[in-house]
Amino acid sequence: MMENNLNWSAIFHNHIDVILKEKVKEILEIETLSDKDKVYWKNIYENNFPKQLRNTTFLMMFGHFEEMLYLLWRQYNPSNIELDKKGFGITKFKTYIKTTLQTDIGQHHAYQQISDAQKIRNSLLHIAGRVSLSKDTQALNDLIVRNPNMYSIHLDRVQLSYDGVLNFQKAVRSITEELLNKVLKSDS
Repeated sequence: MMENNLNWSAIFHNHIDVILKEKVKEILEIETLSDKDKVYWKNIYENNFPKQLRNTTFLMMFGHFEEMLYLLWRQYNPSNIELDKKGFGITKFKTYIKTTLQTDIGQHHAYQQISDAQKIRNSLLHIAGRVSLSKDTQALNDLIVRNPNMYSIHLDRVQLSYDGVLNFQKAVRSITEELLNKVLKSDS
């Protein structure tokens, strides 16, 4: 289920992306549209819709990850680690992840990517990606500057790149597999 649901999000993204690219070709051939409308709709299908598709896919994957963390915690929690009631998102599971992986998660690459992604997720959901409305604009800017292949800012809004979504998917896959492998290994 962990792998399958994550893959379906990627398949959804890739399928819709192909459809959008095909639609761009069709727009130019629609005789009832003025040249001005063709330029407008071509821009929407080439830029706006793919951006929204990346955001939607990213948010679906993030929701999937939180659900997998919850299910792993509930099913495979031999130390009976409590969730951090003060935490939000993945920070609720920080102690569980750290204890299960037996590592300093501050140095764990996938965890750090996902921790950064949570800040991007929060900006998309709570402030429509608008950097200037962030509670910590400088931290959000710094995160984006550190990850230029994944995130950018355009017109004061966080932008996700295709590589950003792909790298997030890889980080989610990596850490969920690592968690599952650790708990299954300790069960045997």
